[in-house]
Formats: sequence, C-alpha cells, structure tokens
Amino acid sequence: MKTALTFRASSIGDSLMGKYLLENIRTAFPGARCTLAVSSRAGMVRDLFAAYPWLEVIEVNKSPASLGRFFARGRQDIVITPYTGGVFGILPKLTARAVARTLVGYSDRSPLNRFLYTKIIPLVGRSRAPRSLECDALAALGVPVAQDRPSFVYLPQPALLERLGLKEKEYVVVHLFSGSNARGFSPDKKKELISVLAKTLSLPLVLTGTPKETESLGVLPANARTADTTLQELTHLIDHSAGMVSLDTGAAHIAAHLRKPLVVLASCVGVQWWSKEMYGEGVPNALFTRLDVCASGHDYSGFAPCLEAIDVEEVARRAIKMFM
Repeated sequence: MKTALTFRASSIGDSLMGKYLLENIRTAFPGARCTLAVSSRAGMVRDLFAAYPWLEVIEVNKSPASLGRFFARGRQDIVITPYTGGVFGILPKLTARAVARTLVGYSDRSPLNRFLYTKIIPLVGRSRAPRSLECDALAALGVPVAQDRPSFVYLPQPALLERLGLKEKEYVVVHLFSGSNARGFSPDKKKELISVLAKTLSLPLVLTGTPKETESLGVLPANARTADTTLQELTHLIDHSAGMVSLDTGAAHIAAHLRKPLVVLASCVGVQWWSKEMYGEGVPNALFTRLDVCASGHDYSGFAPCLEAIDVEEVARRAIKMFM
C-alpha cells in the first residue's frame, strides 16, 4: 500500500479519528502517503496536525478548482469514506470511487453502495464508539490495530503561559462553545456554570473560544479570564492545565487524546464519543448528560435539553475531585 486517503467531516473530532485510522495504516506501511480530505476549513485542520509532517490535508468540495487538484493526484490504493448518521452523499461517493483502487466504507440506506464499494462495513445505529468503527475499517483492510489508544502530539508553545500570566497546572480550561445550539448550552446556562465553577474552584478559570464567542459571555468572575489562541496554543494550554471542563467539542477531544483530566458535558447524541471503548480505561473522563430528558428523542429546535438539565453544582463538585 503506497497511498491511503480518508474523507472526513471538517471538524476537530472527526479529523482526529481520521488521523487515528491513517496512523495505524502508516504503522503497517511506513512509506505510505497518507491524506485526509475535508470539504472546508482545511487551514484549521492543517494547523491541528502541524506536528504530523507525514499527514497531508486537502480540501475537496464542489468547486472545479478543488476537484481538479484532487483528481490530479491520481489513483489512490485505498480510500475510506466516513460513517455518518444518515447517508454519505452520492457525489462524494462517486468522487471517491473515481480515484480508489480499493474503496471501503460503511453501510447506509443508499442502494448504490454495492455497485461502488469494494468492501462495505455493516453499521447499525450510532451507539458504538467511533474508535471501534475505525478499527472495523482497519479489519476490513487487513491492517492490524497498532495504536489501541488515540493520542496526539503538538508543537510546544513555551512562551504561552507567561504571556497569559498562568502557571503550570495551576489553572482550569473551560470551553463552552459547540458551534451548534442543538449541541450546546444557552447563554444563561453558560454563565451559571462559570459562576459555580469560579466559586467552587480555587484555581483560575481560562475560558477558550473565538473572540466573538468569549465576548458573548459578558462580565466574568474575578478569577476567570479569556484566552484567544491558535489550535497549537490551545493544545499546549490544555496539556499544561490542571484539567478541563468542556462541552462535547473538538477541544474536549484534544484533551482526551492528551489524557488530561476532563469533565465533559455531552448531548444525548454524542455520548458514544466518551465511552471506555473510545479512549480506554486510563483516561480520567467524567461524563455529564441527561439521557432521561431525551427519552423520546433529541430536540434539535433549540438549545440541547439534555445539557440544559445538567446539575452544574454536581459538575463543580466532580471538577474539585479530579483537578485538586
């Protein structure tokens, strides 16, 4: 195997899992050219993988220029399409089929799959951890799982803590922005959680997000501050903290890959990302959600009810046990 490519959603969590898949392939075939293809935000994903020179990130979408660059790369020995909650689009499937000698993907409702795929991996529901699904793809390829636990490396940022006025392991990172109301807190819930954490923890809180996101938090408690960082800086900030409290976001997955103490607040549709099957026994994760609130199905019309019902006092108590 000389070339391997996987398509991924343009998010940190999905890209990290794509890296995990390709990392295992590269262990079996050290000279393989490995590529991760996203439809947008390729610059962000390249920044994420700045410490992985062997991993190429490309952007492939409907624009003629991106398609031209993609097809100019020539045939790929292996192409793996991602698992989704619905159907992976027919146009991306045709694009993948056009360049793949062997095309591997997961079952969905499309009747065309049997004509396009070399190997189809049965996918029933969304309850299994994504790492297990990546291992299914490796098994379909006949590639052994060499990395049984996801990990992550980054470019150290030695001047960052001094610039932010922070001390090693004497602060807690808090990330409360998910990019989607249906997977996130209401503004009032964010403020409530920050207030309780600030009163409960004796360590400073460092709130991360884009400048626009952190500005929306308004006036913060005296021992809380915001930090505007690059992805490499964010990773360094997380890695040198006492721990992290986060929504189910890419920042939380970075913390889990780094094996940092992590209190994660996930909607009912994201809990499969936080099982022991995902990160193993040794990751100090504490998961908060309210599955009972969504017993009849998740409500996507507003802020996630299964998050809004979380007891923030209990979150703070668990944070004390884990971080202090």
